[in-house]
Amino acid sequence: MKRFTTWGLKGLMLVLLFFAATACDTVEDIFENEKEVAGVVEVIDGNALTVDGIVYLVDDKTEYEGITGIGDLAVGDEVEIEYKDRGDGTRAAVEVELAGADDDD
Repeated sequence: MKRFTTWGLKGLMLVLLFFAATACDTVEDIFENEKEVAGVVEVIDGNALTVDGIVYLVDDKTEYEGITGIGDLAVGDEVEIEYKDRGDGTRAAVEVELAGADDDD
C-alpha cells in the first residue's frame, strides 16, 4: 500500500506541475488548446480587438462575460481573453471578459 501511495503522490505532483507549466486552469483547456491573456484594449476594428499589440478575432461563437458584445468595449478597457491559435498566425477569441466582471452573471 505504501508503494501505491508514494506513486500516487508523485503522479499528483507531476499533474500539478504540468498545470502550472502550461498555465491551464482545467483539463478541458489542455485538450482544447485554449490560452488566456489579460490586458488593455488598444484598438477595436470591426471583428477584431487589439490587446497589448496582439490582434484577437471575434465571431458569432465568441462568448462574452460582463458585456454583450464587442460593441460594449472601449479603448482603454481592461479585458481577459481566452483564445485559440488558429494555426495561420491569427488568434480567435473564445471568450472576452471585461476585467472585474463577476463570473456568476
